[in-house]
Amino acid sequence: MLSGKTPIKVRGKRTGSKLEKWHAGKVRKHTVSAATSRSSPANTSRANSVVPSSQKRKHVHLSKLEQLPTEMVQAIFVHSGNLDLPLASSRLASQLSGKQLQWELTDYLLGNILGQNRDASTARVDIASAERVLNSNFMTWHFFRRWLDTQVAPAGGLTEPVQSLNDEARRDADESSRYADIWTNLRPASNFVPPAKALRGQWTADRIAMLRVFALKSGGCSTPLYGVPGEVAYEGLTQAVEQGSLEAIQLFRSLRIQPDQELLRKAVADYGCNRDIVLYLLQWCVTEIMRWSAGPVNPEAFYPRLEIDFLDPVLWQWAEKARVAGDSTGEWLTKTLKRVSGVIADDDTQGFELLDSVPTYSYR
Repeated sequence: MLSGKTPIKVRGKRTGSKLEKWHAGKVRKHTVSAATSRSSPANTSRANSVVPSSQKRKHVHLSKLEQLPTEMVQAIFVHSGNLDLPLASSRLASQLSGKQLQWELTDYLLGNILGQNRDASTARVDIASAERVLNSNFMTWHFFRRWLDTQVAPAGGLTEPVQSLNDEARRDADESSRYADIWTNLRPASNFVPPAKALRGQWTADRIAMLRVFALKSGGCSTPLYGVPGEVAYEGLTQAVEQGSLEAIQLFRSLRIQPDQELLRKAVADYGCNRDIVLYLLQWCVTEIMRWSAGPVNPEAFYPRLEIDFLDPVLWQWAEKARVAGDSTGEWLTKTLKRVSGVIADDDTQGFELLDSVPTYSYR
């Protein structure tokens, strides 16, 4: 060895002492346990138990209905009108899908309520099924319009053929009015009410077009709407006021859905006082009040007498606040409320000229 150097003993060398070799051969306990666990019989059996997923699949027991050919299942679905059937299993859902099947289902369920003069106490199951199919996800305006087009020619299952519109009428008539005519000529059951899909939601052009089919003609549905349909329609009317859809509001009026004090307050204080909307609501309210002043023909056939306070502090406070803020709508609302109040106080039917500026939609 070199002098001045500290000798270094390297463990594991053949020249090491027995004690050094024993220490070099020691293995930490956790290392030993990990190595042992990797090679344990339990883990070996677990590894051997992993089999392909295709071999693990269990046989799924199919119901008698699911075992039938797809054509038979679809026929049962259409003629039963059970719209919950596709929800029973994934197999049925795959069998009961497709445009053609949706078309056949629409034909069958709507055909049950068309062309038959039923009173309000009959065929409730058929009415409910027709309403459900009209509320289905696939029942878009495009789908419904195409289905109505097929009903222009004489159709089977109707008590009398639907008269086709001639070419000149097709060119001149408004499209929406034409579809309303088709639906009315199909003579829906007297207790049919518009589907909820057509009564509320975002008032897009398609949604308004669908509502127009049921609301434009007196024979399109049972009016006025009471109970749950009436509540749904009022909700749709409120949404139309909020979204500024005057056309939808006018269609709701034809369904005899009444405005009220709360709706007028929302139109002014919550939805920004759209002049056309507020003016039309005021005209509507005045007309209904005057109608009752003349005496209702049949009180049981209409809603209760409309009570509107045109001196409502909520309306006047909003008008004053807007006027102070420099918004000309505030001054306009103040003058309009004064004129309307005068019309009601004087029972002046000639005072409606103040409402002539309300835009209207003409339907043929």
